[in-house]
Amino acid sequence: MDAMPHTVERAKTIAAERHKRTFAATVLSLPLILFAAVFVLYPLASGALTAFQSSTLLDQSNELNGIDNFVSLFRSDGFAKAAGFTVGFSAIVVALEMVLGFALALVMNRAFPGKKLFFTLLLLPIMIAPALLGVMFRLLLNGDIGALPTLLESVGLSVSLFSPDSVVPLLVVLDVLQWTPFTFLIIYAGLQSLPKELLEASAMDGAGYFRSLFSVVVPVLKPVLFAAFFLRAIDAIRTFDVIYVLTAGGPGTTTTTLSIFIYKTAFEAGDFGKAAAAALVVLLCLIPFVPFIVRRISSTGMEARR
Repeated sequence: MDAMPHTVERAKTIAAERHKRTFAATVLSLPLILFAAVFVLYPLASGALTAFQSSTLLDQSNELNGIDNFVSLFRSDGFAKAAGFTVGFSAIVVALEMVLGFALALVMNRAFPGKKLFFTLLLLPIMIAPALLGVMFRLLLNGDIGALPTLLESVGLSVSLFSPDSVVPLLVVLDVLQWTPFTFLIIYAGLQSLPKELLEASAMDGAGYFRSLFSVVVPVLKPVLFAAFFLRAIDAIRTFDVIYVLTAGGPGTTTTTLSIFIYKTAFEAGDFGKAAAAALVVLLCLIPFVPFIVRRISSTGMEARR
């Protein structure tokens, strides 16, 4: 009988402590909640509403027009071409950057003379603002004053780097040069945290370099590889700066990405409703992949820890 009051009082104490922790967590989370509400939820809601409105430079009545903006969007060839170019461009550059970044991480994971200098030089491209890098590339590749065209002409090669046949490979090369250090840095950090005991155990079992690489290193690094792939893929899909500075989506619409299409629709054509509809379609196409990637990263991480 004497134990009952102590049990009740202990339960009240535990409940009070939980209440205090919940209140403290809520108070500490308020700044983040307010930030998300003001800078994430409100712009998303405003953009989604604009997608269903008639909002242009000539008609700013903002009257609801149902799905007219979406019908106009899917009937236009420009959106389909921009989507096709964006998907193809993103797939190529992300694949190349993942392979090259992984190879560079393996090279840099060893000690050799000049490693610190090479490491520093390797990271320089991602330290430069993309728009500034685009201006630098434009000056370097300019047909009249550019150093590279002049060098090619000096050896008897006359190539128009911004012609329809060569502009896409050029943009792929420039993107790979700019963003391979990003994937390299993520994968290299993963290699640095790799337990040496695993490699030593595989070596004692008689496994060669490539056997250890594909049977030990790659499975353990799966969460890191998925994270690098996911971050780089999202960034590649929304590519804007360098391509817009170099080609503005041309020649014609050859290099128009979805971001450039949305920008031109809003600020050159003045059709804000259609631009918002395009942005909403892109968002809805990308959202379903997020839980899959996150789940994949979490599951492979748990498998690696086991």
